[in-house]
Amino acid sequence: MGVPKFYRWISERYPCLSEVVKEHQIPEFDNLYLDMNGIIHQCSHPNDEDVHFRISEEKIFADIFHYLEVLFRIIKPRKVFFMAVDGVAPRAKMNQQRGRRFRSAKEAEDKIKKALDKGEVLPTEARFDSNCITPGTDFMARLQEQLKYFVHTKVSADRLWQNVNVYLSGHETPGEGEHKIMEFIRSENTQPGHDPNTRHCLYGLDADLIMLGLTSHEPNFSLLREEVRFGGKKNQKRITAPEETTFHLLHLSLMREYIDYEFSELRNHIGSHYDLERIIDDWILMGFLVGNDFIPHLPHLHISHDALPLLYKTYIRSLPTMGGYLNENGHLNLRNFEKYMEKLAEFDREHFSEIFVDLKWFESKVGNKYLNEAAGLAAEKEAAKRVIGEGKGGVGDDEEEEEDMFETEFRQYKRTYYMTKMGVDVVSDDFLAKQAKCYVEGIQWILHYYYHGVQSWSWYYPYHYAPFLSDIKNISGLKLTFDLEKPFMPFQQLLAVLPAASMELLPESYRHLMSSELSPIIEYYPLDFQTDLNGKQQEWEAVVLIPFIDERCLLAAMDPFNDKMTKEEKGRNRHTECAVYSYDSQKDFTYTSNLPQLFPDIVHCHVRFCLDEPPGVQRVYDRPSTPPPTKVTCPSDKEQKDWVKDVQGLTEYFVKRKGIMVNDTSVVLYGQLLSGRKYIPKANGVVELEKQWSKQVLPFAYQTIVKDIKAFYSSVTCFKSLDELFPLATTVFMVGNPYYGAVGEVQDSSDVIKDGRVRVVFNVPHEPQLELLIQNQHKYCVKYSPGYILASRLGITSYLVSRFSGSIFIAGMHGIHLPNVGLNLKFNKKNEEVPGYTKRTEKEWLYSSAVEELLAEYLDRFSEVFNLVSRNSHDDVFYEDDVWPAEDQNG
Repeated sequence: MGVPKFYRWISERYPCLSEVVKEHQIPEFDNLYLDMNGIIHQCSHPNDEDVHFRISEEKIFADIFHYLEVLFRIIKPRKVFFMAVDGVAPRAKMNQQRGRRFRSAKEAEDKIKKALDKGEVLPTEARFDSNCITPGTDFMARLQEQLKYFVHTKVSADRLWQNVNVYLSGHETPGEGEHKIMEFIRSENTQPGHDPNTRHCLYGLDADLIMLGLTSHEPNFSLLREEVRFGGKKNQKRITAPEETTFHLLHLSLMREYIDYEFSELRNHIGSHYDLERIIDDWILMGFLVGNDFIPHLPHLHISHDALPLLYKTYIRSLPTMGGYLNENGHLNLRNFEKYMEKLAEFDREHFSEIFVDLKWFESKVGNKYLNEAAGLAAEKEAAKRVIGEGKGGVGDDEEEEEDMFETEFRQYKRTYYMTKMGVDVVSDDFLAKQAKCYVEGIQWILHYYYHGVQSWSWYYPYHYAPFLSDIKNISGLKLTFDLEKPFMPFQQLLAVLPAASMELLPESYRHLMSSELSPIIEYYPLDFQTDLNGKQQEWEAVVLIPFIDERCLLAAMDPFNDKMTKEEKGRNRHTECAVYSYDSQKDFTYTSNLPQLFPDIVHCHVRFCLDEPPGVQRVYDRPSTPPPTKVTCPSDKEQKDWVKDVQGLTEYFVKRKGIMVNDTSVVLYGQLLSGRKYIPKANGVVELEKQWSKQVLPFAYQTIVKDIKAFYSSVTCFKSLDELFPLATTVFMVGNPYYGAVGEVQDSSDVIKDGRVRVVFNVPHEPQLELLIQNQHKYCVKYSPGYILASRLGITSYLVSRFSGSIFIAGMHGIHLPNVGLNLKFNKKNEEVPGYTKRTEKEWLYSSAVEELLAEYLDRFSEVFNLVSRNSHDDVFYEDDVWPAEDQNG
């Protein structure tokens, strides 16, 4: 889930943070990591608003495999491909999972009821219950088996996959997916011979991956995710086909520079004590204060209400005399954190004063201001009513009396919050101290989790609501310790997080514990429950008011029925290590498929398999850099004028084209762009690969330069000699005069190769006479028409013209690749035309008569495909069973 609205906020604040992924323009990455649960959810229930939507398990698996193939093909990792599925989570996470699953089941039930009330006829087959995407379910066990099959297929048959180690950390390995990935990275960092310049790419949908990546302090770390369109339609269907998806790369190296710039003011205050790595750690802490998955949201501190700028401003104002809030190991400096909380406490008073500062004015405006605009917390409403009632006697003229009344009302306002939200009768000092300790304990647990991994599997925050900022005080003397304990077993987590509506996902021996009135834990499974927006705007942000699970009661209730599980169920209720797969040409065996009707057996499997060793701990690297020596000369008058002109041009370019204020430029670097590489013959037939540079010298503002990046070559074969580069009978092309573009074949060159030459015989074609064609080209111009004209001539809809001239995928029994039966005459995503057939204008696509002829023939020969697409126009992929339902052997 991550930090709600955080990704949108930083995208708007730092507009150059993400770049669109373009083919052949992707940086090289050593390791690619996938947080798999986002892919699983996206491929299994793309549109929860459509109660008619149904999907087969086979299609889910095929779509997941296809998504994995596309992501691998985009990044092309050179060393490691790591797929991490969520395993059993820490208790601190389970409370959020429990709330989300209860809400998901209730929303699905409400949508189905509304559809039935409208008279809609729903499909007879059961809908996909997204709650099955939880460790230990039968669905996850089947998915794990198919993921193993998929890895064996790709490593055995795909050369790109044969160069990497493939890690599969499935649902049976405890831990959230992204945190298992970070545990792997920390473990690799401790290995002897580890390359500190390893380039990491992490795919995932959660915004908190930004923070997770920054905790690694790795210099080369990027995030890959689908494009997020803000302000779209609420019920807009997600794009599930990766070919139609725009992917973005977010470079954390640039994020580090943005943070550096955000807090650059501190350089003037703390001078040599300024340490970017510690600033980044504190920035991560501030992010946790506005939202996280493990403790409730602080009252009134919302990202959408500019909470982060408030935190940053307070941080800059308070840090010079305090030092950082975290040390290099992610531990809280409680003394400094307490002072930071004291500074932030004023925010509570400011929020209160906006509502209550003038009781007379408030009383006159309450109808249209408070109840309509500031309504949100029940505590605020109650406090408002009471303040009006007690304030009718008027406000005293004495300022001291007004201040006393304000403080009194402020304390009562907070007491009402605790009494209303937490159900306490007396808000004592001991109660507030306990609230403060629980919250700080939660922040420290989260920091441990992000920097080192799980410090306690059993700890969790025991309230639905957080205390006020102004009540988090007297914390510097707290002793924060955690007991590691053990993770839940999969079925224990299932019983802890699932609602009764999803009881079918549990082994039968446990189901009655969720439904029987005699169950000792029946109180944990309410059929109806309340939610509280608590100052939020969206329903999905509301607090789900269901009771917390008591671990001892849960385990005691399960104990009598543990022996009644079947052998297959006991096999699902276990923990295993992460598996590692690699290519081994010496191995050759048959891998049997569990779904032979969809995925055939792998006859020649060449995969070596082992279990990964237990993960290590994070190690912080110190990477000092020494600037190279420089030579300084004074510019001439002309050079000075050129320099000023270049600075003005750079400043305008960044402001107008990038939306970035680069401030005053005192240093300009002049450089040539790398245009490619070229083999240069040396003595005795030796060749060397040399960089080629653009002839144009360009200016670059020094403060916009990314420094200290070592260039390295990819794993492409590097030839050492001419005879390696041009073997006998190799086909070559001439790129010089006089036969530019001519095809040739390398001959025996043994007598001239020492001189740096190669003998080639070229086939020189005769150029056609084009003068007559040029003179009469008006006769051969292709005429294009809009799609609706073709549609009317063919007797079909404009949608079918558009769809069949593009791409149509048919899924079936023959492997995981989806055949494309469209005509491929236009490419919407790339905005590409096919000359002579299609043309793109600003408003629409145009088609030639050749397209009409092709579609007419297609319609005549394959009318059943047209009928299928017209009947199921909302689908992205179609099935051969639907095209030829009566055939014995489809496809």
